[in-house]
Amino acid sequence: MPDGREVDQAELLDVAKDEDRARSLLRALRTLSTGPDPKLREMARGVLRGDLTAEQAFTDPEYTAALFSGADKVRRAGERRTDAEAREAGERFGEWQQARRTEDEREDQGTSHSDTASRTAPGQQSAGPWQHSGVGGPGGLGGSRPGGPFGPR
Repeated sequence: MPDGREVDQAELLDVAKDEDRARSLLRALRTLSTGPDPKLREMARGVLRGDLTAEQAFTDPEYTAALFSGADKVRRAGERRTDAEAREAGERFGEWQQARRTEDEREDQGTSHSDTASRTAPGQQSAGPWQHSGVGGPGGLGGSRPGGPFGPR
């Protein structure tokens, strides 16, 4: 965080359970800390500063409600997408995943910048695979996959 210390991925292992998930969780928290939802920004910034643990954040009823509300919006947007939009989003997601793998490899070799802000233009945040989202909502999510173990989408 610009105003102080930021937790590292090792401090997230209690909820993430492994290094890859901890790295992913740290990225998600950084994204949420600059996102449009004020409750999720508050939660993410609190975890990143170390003011609350990830476990506390994910079990707090207000933060949990905000997380599920955002996930529901993404799910509904995915359901409204056309097949063409879903294919295009899937392609963008694949490209984004490859770029993340490359970035992860550089991090493992110690040659990458760990600060997200250094990888984006000033005043912008990385939007991941959904940076060009259209009518169908965030790319790479939803689409024509069958429903999972929790029922249809």
